[in-house]
Formats: sequence, C-alpha cells, structure tokens
Amino acid sequence: MSAVLAFTAPIHRPVEPDYIDEPCSTAGNVRGSHQINNVTYVNFLPAAEPKTRLRITKRGRRVLTAAVALPLVIGALVAALNSGGAAAVAEGAANDFTYVTIAQGESLWQLAQEIAPNADPRDVVAEIVSLNQLHGEVQAGQKIAIPAGY
Repeated sequence: MSAVLAFTAPIHRPVEPDYIDEPCSTAGNVRGSHQINNVTYVNFLPAAEPKTRLRITKRGRRVLTAAVALPLVIGALVAALNSGGAAAVAEGAANDFTYVTIAQGESLWQLAQEIAPNADPRDVVAEIVSLNQLHGEVQAGQKIAIPAGY
C-alpha cells in the first residue's frame, strides 16, 4: 500500500484551487514525485528560478575602486600634513641675548658694526632681524634684543 501526500504553498495557490491536498492513489504520472517508504510526496510548488550571478560593469568597478581609494588618499594626506610638526627644543638658557635701546638716527647697520666689529655686518643684522622679528625700520627708543655672542 502506498500513500501519496501532496504539498502546496498557500502563497502560490490560485484563486480557484487546481490542486488536491488529499492523498492520491497513483503518482506515477506526476512530475517531481518521490517515493520513500511506501509514501509518495508530490511537490506542487513552482520550480525555483535559476539564480543569476551578480556581475559588475566597468563603471561599477571604477566606482568601487574610487570608493575604496578615496578614504585611503584622504588619510594619507592628513597623515602627511600632520606629521611635519616642529618640536620646541630648549638649547640654551632663557637669557641668550641682551637688550639695547636704539638711539636717535641709529640704524641696524651701525648697531651691528658697534657690537661686532670683527663680524660681517650683514650676518649680524640678519640675526638681529630674525631674533626680533622686525619688518621695517627701527625707531628711536625701541628696545632691540642682541644675541649674547656679540
């Protein structure tokens, strides 16, 4: 004796039933039937559609590459810009210079010749300008820092 069980999916069932959910007497002519231990199971579900593979186009590859590369490039730029920081190093005492007050009509050139007669005045003036961060002419009565080496 052989029993046939038919299974249907309620979602795919038409409005008017075409399928019988009761055991059938014969299953020899039903497609997709399987007979196990004198019980025949019939699957009335529609056949699964073949799965399609995901394919990426040239444009998709470019977009994906740009999406991955852009954060890497931005990170590299940020690292490059932030890694060049200067560290302050104390190489000497806080009083490596002395102060001089500029007299009426005195220039930096004259001051350089007075404080370092054996040195090149151009080098002495450049050091004074750099130390005091000067951007123009000096005024009478202005206090100027002079490097202690002179």
